[in-house]
Order: sequence, then structure tokens, then C-alpha cells
Amino acid sequence: MGTKEKIKKEIDKLSEEFLDDVLKYLYNLKNTYKPKKNIRRLHLKGQFDNINIRQNAYE
Repeated sequence: MGTKEKIKKEIDKLSEEFLDDVLKYLYNLKNTYKPKKNIRRLHLKGQFDNINIRQNAYE
């Protein structure tokens, strides 16, 4: 039995008064997820193009 089926079983066991709260929670989970955007690299043909800036900052 997969996770999806387990969740459905538990929701079916809940009383009617909690279903609205579960529905609001599920909608909030769906709306708050935002995929992370990758940071673009800039090649400006300068002195910082081929070095690890983070490593050099801590030195």
C-alpha cells in the first residue's frame, strides 16, 4: 500500500468537522510550494570568471 492510499484511508476516518481544516491545509501546501530558480552564471571576461568566489571570500 502506497502513501497516497494511506493518506486517503486516514482522511476517510476523520469526522466531518475536521474535513474543512484538512482541505484548507492541503490547498495551502499546494499554493506555497515554489520551485527554486537556478542562478544564472555571468561570464563577463573578468578576473572573477574562473575562481570560486565563496571560497576566496572566506580566506
